[in-house]
Amino acid sequence: MKKFLRFLVIFIVLVLVILLGLSLYEPQDVLVTRSVLIKAPKEAVFEQMVKFKNWTNWSPWYLMDSSMKMTYSGTDGTTGSAYKWKGQENKTGAGSMTNTGVEGTSMNFDVVFTAPREGKAKGVLSAKDSLGMTKATWSFSMHIGFPFNAMCAFMNMDKMLGGDFETGLANIKKYTENHTTPASVIEVKEVDFPAHTYEGIRKRVPMADMMKFFADSYGSLGKELGPRITGPAAGIYYTWDSTNKTSDMAAVFPVTDTTKPATGAVILHAGPSKAYMAVLKGGYGNEMNYHNAIMKRLSEKGLKQNLVVEEYIAGPANQPDSNKWVTNIYYLVQ
Repeated sequence: MKKFLRFLVIFIVLVLVILLGLSLYEPQDVLVTRSVLIKAPKEAVFEQMVKFKNWTNWSPWYLMDSSMKMTYSGTDGTTGSAYKWKGQENKTGAGSMTNTGVEGTSMNFDVVFTAPREGKAKGVLSAKDSLGMTKATWSFSMHIGFPFNAMCAFMNMDKMLGGDFETGLANIKKYTENHTTPASVIEVKEVDFPAHTYEGIRKRVPMADMMKFFADSYGSLGKELGPRITGPAAGIYYTWDSTNKTSDMAAVFPVTDTTKPATGAVILHAGPSKAYMAVLKGGYGNEMNYHNAIMKRLSEKGLKQNLVVEEYIAGPANQPDSNKWVTNIYYLVQ
């Protein structure tokens, strides 16, 4: 018995010494990064990344455990938006993810794991122009404190997570390439745009803040205007400053009664006009192709735009499935 106990003590000490040595050798910060090239506009790719409600289209973990329950908070696609998930403990566990910052077509996020083990991590999802395509990148970093970092010698984190990242990026590639309509095949029609009277909020907005501007504006306007609203929400674009990344724009509703404007709102009129329009079906990631198609038609005819009006027939406010969104895009011409 004494020999056994002595052997056991020596064995435990030896294991501790090995673990201590490994913890001094193994890094405490782990970084996993994967990328893929996609034949789709970077805006379409980034829309799948930045909007958590779109993750069901491509997330390897959701596809692994489609029964998981998810709850969302904040304005999807903007800083501060988040979702919590709870799935099978032996598959996806539970936790939360928060958008901590959006810059152009890059999103930073924080992850908190609560089950089956607790942990924290940070990551970045980005979509950038590359070689005439879009380079989609998924990065993930985690700090594993001393002496627990010794476990990295037995777990290849890059291989474990990298495989999931490769699957997720491949899913984004397949989804966006199958759901992107090239500008060359978009139908552009010449129509008569009738006179409209709108009530809404107009301001110069940074392009990165547009989703939040629309969500906040429509929320406050809807409460005050109520039955005075006579049609779908719309966006009016007076200018589009690509250099300074801002737009003079308005979030509006069509109304007939203009006697008492809502708080902070103004009355805006769009007279009858010839217009060129296209119907965008689906999410907004492919929207630029539709604008390009209309602008190409105007250029061919030697016409100049007056106003750009987008009518949101079905959108985030009334349709949770982005595949079913419908947007009428009008370019009113001079």
